[in-house]
Amino acid sequence: MAGVHQFRKIREQDLALLRSLSIAERVDRLGVPALQIPKLIIAGRQLYQDNIRTLHVVPGMKEVIAKLSSQGVKSSILSSNSEANIRLFLKNNKMEGVFKEIISAKLLFGKHHSIRKVMKQWGTTASRMIYVGDELRDIEACKKLGVPIVAVTWGYDAPRLLLRGQPDYFVNTPGELLKTLQTLV
Repeated sequence: MAGVHQFRKIREQDLALLRSLSIAERVDRLGVPALQIPKLIIAGRQLYQDNIRTLHVVPGMKEVIAKLSSQGVKSSILSSNSEANIRLFLKNNKMEGVFKEIISAKLLFGKHHSIRKVMKQWGTTASRMIYVGDELRDIEACKKLGVPIVAVTWGYDAPRLLLRGQPDYFVNTPGELLKTLQTLV
């Protein structure tokens, strides 16, 4: 997309640095005008959809979700990705029907609004939810609302960046995630 939209191209050696920056810092570093972000999100979702058949669930996560489900824990997905992409990913990975619902958060920097909306729809409070996220902005959104958050290190954001957000819990593997969640539910 950088070539098409004339932004700084990302090289392999840039990835470690970019993973350690917040989204706002990444956008600044790459010279992306804020007004272009919505168009880039749409283009990014399309690239994701074009490559979705090559994407797989993190090893061990199917088992974590199955174990929690068997214990009566209801899980939903809240993502900035489109609902259609998420459903296709789940279908390709034989995980249809595992989640209570799929929610697409429309705002890149306003995920807390989506979380608040979910709490209202479910008639629940922040203390009765647990959010599992892999981005600094997930942590920031949860902190605004008092929702406990478990940060996982296998997403795009670097562990050091996640720790900067001071998550309530921090895990490196799906097994650690399962143990942490089992102590909380």
